[in-house]
Amino acid sequence: MNPFIELFRNPVGFLTAVAYFLGLLTLVFLTLAACWRNVHIVKAQFDHQYPNQWQYFPPASWLLRVAAIPAVLAVDAWALSALIWLVT
Repeated sequence: MNPFIELFRNPVGFLTAVAYFLGLLTLVFLTLAACWRNVHIVKAQFDHQYPNQWQYFPPASWLLRVAAIPAVLAVDAWALSALIWLVT
């Protein structure tokens, strides 16, 4: 359907849907950027510290960063599915 006709028929509902879409899109971009940054930090710390300082277990801060990567990707999957649902 024509979005301009939908805007004319139901302006509040249409603009609310646009706001949800833009908010979810912003969430996806911000979390993907944070995840990308986190991956690089984890890799750099692993390459730099593993042979010298870690004996058996890596530090808890590094493990938290590693665990945050799939958690952030799960939030991204939720946001993308909500965007698809909103568009269709």
